[in-house]
Amino acid sequence: MNTIFALMRKELKSYFNSPIAFIVIAVFIILSTWIFFYYGDYAFFDRGISDIRGLFQYSSLILLFFAPAISMRLIAEEKYNGTLELLVTMPIEDYEIVIGKYLYTLVVYAIMLLGLMVTPITVMLIGEPEVGVILTSYLGFFLLGASYFAIGTAASAFTKNQIIAFIVTFLLLGVLYLIGGAVSSGPLAAIIDTISIHGHFENFFKGIIDIRDIVYFISIIALSLYVASTALTSRKFLK
Repeated sequence: MNTIFALMRKELKSYFNSPIAFIVIAVFIILSTWIFFYYGDYAFFDRGISDIRGLFQYSSLILLFFAPAISMRLIAEEKYNGTLELLVTMPIEDYEIVIGKYLYTLVVYAIMLLGLMVTPITVMLIGEPEVGVILTSYLGFFLLGASYFAIGTAASAFTKNQIIAFIVTFLLLGVLYLIGGAVSSGPLAAIIDTISIHGHFENFFKGIIDIRDIVYFISIIALSLYVASTALTSRKFLK
C-alpha cells in the first residue's frame, strides 16, 4: 500500500510542477460553468429553473476530451522514456504501478470537481435546487469520471505513444457514451442500454441511486485496471 501511495505522490508532484496542470483544471471548470449558464438546451439563464442537470450533462461531454488528455501519459510516457522497464524490475507488483497511477488521476479529478462546486453554490444562492439531487449528481459524475480514467489507464498500458493512447481512449469513451439509443426497441436495445455508459449516469442526475448503476461503473473500473495490469505483466507490451 505504501508503494501505491508513493507512486501516486510521485505522479502528482510531477504533474503539478508544471503550469499545464492548473491550466487544464481551470479550462475544464470555466468551460463547464460557462456552457451550463449560457449555452444549449439546458442553459440556466434561459430555462429559469434552479437545477444543475445541465452542468453534468455538458461536463460529461467535455470530460470525453479531458480524461484521455490526462490519462494518456500514465504508462505510455514511462514506456517512451524507458523508465517503465526500471519500474518493473523493482520490488513493485504490476498492479501497484497501475493503481498508483490511477489514483493520481482520481486526485486530479477530485480537484476538478471541487472547483466545479462554485456552480451549484451559485445556483443555490440564486434559487432553491434540490440538495439531494446535487449530491447524487456529484456521486454519479465522480463514478463516470473514475470509469473514464480507468479506461484511459488501460489504453495507456498498451502503447508508448501518448497520442495513440489519447485516440484509443477517446474512441472507446465515445462509443460507450453514444451507443445508448442506437437501437430503439427489441432485445438488442436492452443489451445496448446495459452497455451504454450514458444510461447509467442519467439516474443519478434525477436523484436516483440504483445499485445496478453503481455495479456497472465499478465493473468498468475493475476490468480496465485488470486489463492494464495484465498488459504490464505480459512483457511483450514493454517493447
